[in-house]
Amino acid sequence: MTLLRLPLVLRLLILLAALRVAPAMSGEPALRFGVFPRWNAQTMVRDFTPLAHALEMQLGRAVHIETAKDFGSFMQKVYAHDFDIVHLNQLQYFQAHERAGYRAIAKLCTASTCTISALLVTRMDSGLHSLAQLRGKTIAFGDRHAMVSYLLARSLLRQAGLQNGDYTPVFTHNPPNALLAVYNGAVAAAGVGSPVFDQREIIKRVDRERVRILAESAPIPQLPFAVRGDLDAGLVNRIRAALIAISHQPGGRQVLARIGATRLVGADDAEYTVLSMFAIKGQPREK
Repeated sequence: MTLLRLPLVLRLLILLAALRVAPAMSGEPALRFGVFPRWNAQTMVRDFTPLAHALEMQLGRAVHIETAKDFGSFMQKVYAHDFDIVHLNQLQYFQAHERAGYRAIAKLCTASTCTISALLVTRMDSGLHSLAQLRGKTIAFGDRHAMVSYLLARSLLRQAGLQNGDYTPVFTHNPPNALLAVYNGAVAAAGVGSPVFDQREIIKRVDRERVRILAESAPIPQLPFAVRGDLDAGLVNRIRAALIAISHQPGGRQVLARIGATRLVGADDAEYTVLSMFAIKGQPREK
C-alpha cells in the first residue's frame, strides 16, 4: 500500500515521524501557542496541531495549540499574555504589539508570494458587476475585527464611494461562512481573503466557476507569527529558526500545507506598523 492510499491521520503521523525522532522533553512548562479563529476553532486546532508537534521535535519542549470561539475572546487572551507564541491577523498583531508587547518573528508564504489581498465577491448569476451596484445590498463579512476580509475589504467599498449606511453588513464569524453566505444566495456579496478558495471545506462546497470577483485590494504582508515580549531571547531565536526550518525538513511541506502555507519566512514589526491606519480605535463602526 502506498503512502497516498493510507488514511489521512496515519499519513500525517508518518510524516511527522519523518521530520526526526523527537528529543526528550526538557521538563519546562509547555509553550502555549495561540492561533486566531480564522476558520472555526475545531479546524484551527486540527490544522495547527501537526505544526505544534514539529516545533516540539525541534525545541525539545511541549507545545500546546489553543484558540477561542471568536476574535474578541482570542484577543482578550492575547492581552492577558496567555500565549507564548501567537498566530494572528495583521491588525491583531498591531494591537498585540502595541498593547501587550508581542513581537513578530515569522509570517506565512504561499508558493508565489508572502502577501494577501482582500476580495469582494458575488455569485456569477447575481447580475452584479461593480461595487457601485452593492448600494442598498447586504454584504457578509467574517468578523468585525478581521483585517483582510472586513477592514481591507471595506476600504474597497469606500474607494468606490460606499460609506456607512449605504449597504447592510452582516458578520458570520469567519471568512468561509461569509463566502458560503453569498454562494448560497443569502447575501449579495461577501468580503473574503484571497486564500479562502484554497480552504478544504470551501473546495468541497463551492464551485469556483460560479463566483465572480468584483474587486481586489492591493496586497499586504501575510499573516504573522509573534512571541511574548518577555520570552528569553535565546528561546525566541530557537522558535524563529524552527519555524523557518520546517519547510526544509522531510514531511515539513505537508505540515505547512495544513495551515495554507508552503514556507515560513522571517518577519519584523516594521512590516505591520504601516497597517495602523486600519486600527479599530477611532474608526466609524457599521450599524
